[in-house]
Amino acid sequence: MLIVGLLGLLSFFQPELTVGGVELRPVRLLADVLRKDPEAVAALDAPPPNGPASPLAALAAAADSAATADSLAAPPDSARARKPAVPNLGGLDSFLAALRQTKTTGSPTRIAYFGDSMIEGDLVTGDLRNSLQTEFGGTGVGFVPINSVTADFRATIHQSYSPNWREYNLISAKVPAACPLGISGHSFLPRPLPDSSWVQFQASRQWAPLRRFTEAHLFYGPGDGQDEVLVTTDGHRVPHALSGTAAVNEMVLKPGTPARAMRLAFATHDARPVYGVSFEGPQGVVLDNFSFRGNSGMSLTRIPAAQLMAFGKVLDYRLIILHYGVNVAHASVKNYSFYERAMTRVVDRMQRAFPNASILIIGMSDKSSRIDGEFVTDPSVPRLVAAQQRLASRNHAAFWNLFEAMGGENSMVGWVENKPALANHDYTHVNSRGARKIADLLYTYLMEQYAHPTAARKPTAARPDSGRVPARPTPNASDSVAR
Repeated sequence: MLIVGLLGLLSFFQPELTVGGVELRPVRLLADVLRKDPEAVAALDAPPPNGPASPLAALAAAADSAATADSLAAPPDSARARKPAVPNLGGLDSFLAALRQTKTTGSPTRIAYFGDSMIEGDLVTGDLRNSLQTEFGGTGVGFVPINSVTADFRATIHQSYSPNWREYNLISAKVPAACPLGISGHSFLPRPLPDSSWVQFQASRQWAPLRRFTEAHLFYGPGDGQDEVLVTTDGHRVPHALSGTAAVNEMVLKPGTPARAMRLAFATHDARPVYGVSFEGPQGVVLDNFSFRGNSGMSLTRIPAAQLMAFGKVLDYRLIILHYGVNVAHASVKNYSFYERAMTRVVDRMQRAFPNASILIIGMSDKSSRIDGEFVTDPSVPRLVAAQQRLASRNHAAFWNLFEAMGGENSMVGWVENKPALANHDYTHVNSRGARKIADLLYTYLMEQYAHPTAARKPTAARPDSGRVPARPTPNASDSVAR
């Protein structure tokens, strides 16, 4: 009776009640028996459809936003209907051209997929990678950091490591200048003792392209000239000198025969950052998963611009995907212009560091909130999706509306209640089946763009301070190549 009385009392408080800085969930004890307020669930803004994202569209979007004070006015009711994707969005041209070259000659096409917990453990990206590698060739899981919270449950590669690595990442209070963050948002310092700090990888049996390591690319920073790494592949041990002095160095390791396991043990004498290992092949598609739990995307600016540029010299990305939103959306936020400004800086850095890459912004998925006892689309979702679409248009990037692809308003409820379920009961995150469905939807979208020939277009002026980066040359078939 005390509990019921307390809940009844809390029902009279406003939803924004906070105790000790913690916002309490709204309590409506009698929501199922009282008549619902017809205005309790506000009418949602209709998010825009996919594209276009050409320079002309960007100018038009800027003019439209200038005419609208808060940039959140909903389009006419007819705009709520599902619209087909626009062929060849301006922001995808470079990627589509690279894919066609891959299909013809086998040359590599590399993709960076940045996201939050929606893609951790290779959710979405694992299935998308497999579909692309099946169609265009390629092997390997791509970039893997030395340490990760997903190491215990990631199915696309099995990983273990010594406990004595010193890690810095996007949420570290302070990152020393000698150990700047890398492309994944992490940097790792091995302990300066022989064989003390190590990492071991075991190939996955999930899909055929992942079952053997044909090439491993080790990325590390500058340090003492006497540093080395002992590489063991299926019992065969070979020491390699870590002689690079650039901000980002790459060592290509090629086992004599494709290997099932690889162990790297480091012997360093000074602070030399290590960033990760990429498992890939010389041809086809490589897709790197850069997930970071709780990230809004805005913190990517903590990766120094110079460091991104250094990675741009060794990683010739042709597509960079930015998939964020669930850690930003909140029903109390009415205007996401702050997010547009912050993410514009992120996109600008990516475009400068990887000038050959197309940029694809993925709008956030549906997310439900409980209002008067009923789960409905959180009012913040279409607002944030609209902001993400404007972000894409103003930066000549492509945009894919995941919210609409899932089914639009209240689709998350259907995904949770589906048999079998496609999403978890937090009404925010999809499960592995839902991730596979999103990957299939995204792959279908990309292939729809690929199926249309690129329209002739006058070349746009080069961005300031951004020269084109040549593609990485294919190393000789030796045991290792250091750069």
